[in-house]
Amino acid sequence: MSNSKSLASKTIAGMFWMLSGKGVQAVLQFVVLILLARLLTPNDFGIINAAIVVISFTTVFSMIGVGPALIQRSELTNNHIRTGFTITLMLSVFFSLLMFFGSPIIASFFKMEELIIILKVMSIIFILKGVGIVSESLLQRKLKFNIFVRITVLSYFVYGLSGVVFALFGFNYWSLVIAHILQNLVQTLLLVFSERHDMRLQLDGDSMKELIFFGGGFTIARISNQFALQADNLVVGRWLGPNDLGLYSRAYQLMVMPTNLFGQVIDKVLFPAMAQIQSQQEKLTTSFRLGISAIALLTIPTSIFFVFYSQEIVLILFGKDWLDLVPALQILAVGLLFRTSYKISDSIARATGAVYKRAWRQVIYAIAVATGAWIGQHWGIEGVAIGVLIAIGINYFLMTNLSMKFINIKVTDIVLLHIPSLYLGIVSLISIVLIKWLTTYFIIYNIFQIILSASLFIILSILLIRYDEKRFLGKDVVWLKSFLIERMKQRKVKR
Repeated sequence: MSNSKSLASKTIAGMFWMLSGKGVQAVLQFVVLILLARLLTPNDFGIINAAIVVISFTTVFSMIGVGPALIQRSELTNNHIRTGFTITLMLSVFFSLLMFFGSPIIASFFKMEELIIILKVMSIIFILKGVGIVSESLLQRKLKFNIFVRITVLSYFVYGLSGVVFALFGFNYWSLVIAHILQNLVQTLLLVFSERHDMRLQLDGDSMKELIFFGGGFTIARISNQFALQADNLVVGRWLGPNDLGLYSRAYQLMVMPTNLFGQVIDKVLFPAMAQIQSQQEKLTTSFRLGISAIALLTIPTSIFFVFYSQEIVLILFGKDWLDLVPALQILAVGLLFRTSYKISDSIARATGAVYKRAWRQVIYAIAVATGAWIGQHWGIEGVAIGVLIAIGINYFLMTNLSMKFINIKVTDIVLLHIPSLYLGIVSLISIVLIKWLTTYFIIYNIFQIILSASLFIILSILLIRYDEKRFLGKDVVWLKSFLIERMKQRKVKR
């Protein structure tokens, strides 16, 4: 029982650390986005985003799922760690060389000659990631999220600072190239220093089989998932050009900011925690219910705000030169719930070792994104956004179906878990409509419209939750609230 409470405490503490870190990083991202959008052009962003698409996709091959395999194993030995480090280092060097010498072919595909030298320079990122992946995985396995958060935030700060400084000095898209390399360099150095391990090169046969079996299934799914994440960018970059790719990528980045804040936090923490209780169906069910309820409460009101305030947000952050991305942002914002919630099911699938069942679902998702984006590009980036939105919905339902095989929950239960968040969604809609109605009688600047709507939503939500917290939060979130209060009281007593 004490072990169960200890794991719960570590998991919740990890979520708080990740949320705080992601919150700080989200603020930094907003600031960096605003500054860079006013210093660089959509064409600059489009060129670099094409390079990032290729690097992100290829990195999946170079890691071959070793990191998640180290996290998921119930028993981990030095042989596993050394073998994992050796595999990732060898593959990282191989793909770094492949990227260096294959850059002309990639540049030809995108019809962007600038990519040749950019990809040659950025190929060093593979080696940097390969050196740090084992340390990163061990930190997550041990639930040391306080350290992981500090490293993530600091490395992103380096990215933002270097990117803005070099952009000010007129380095155009090269400022982003330098920023990405420095970010990965700092992150790797901090990871290796914070979680040291035996870096002796070794290939143990049994350890390699065990890591590659799990890692192979994970990699198939990850490749498919990464292709799904980048297929729309490939289509836009290839058929619509760097300017439209710059616009679309900024719209997508704005949409995934809440996803990164909510979904990745829960995913990073729940996966290692669920791996420790992978055979306990009741606890997995509780984790699923709590994750789905919390994400829905956060994403549905946020999604409504993005849909109604997309134009104001773009004007505030980027300026009028970026207004063409507004329709795509509104479309993508509709899928925020599905884009975030599927990560809970994804964590369960990985924690229980169902990597191959997860893999074929991710293949379908990738095909859906590529097909939807290619058909949609005939109508510009708005058409691509619609195709991607449909694919995101398909992925959500496929992954939810998979998670239901390992937990005790029904479709009706999942629907009921979303009722409280729908209530809050209605509250957010009412808040927005009231403030927009006031703008017909008074001149209210964009930023004040958003602030007033958000403030009214928060006030109304607090009043309704105090009136009936189970209805407007759901019993699972209410349980979490009670658990946290109890733990805080116990800590005060110990002090």
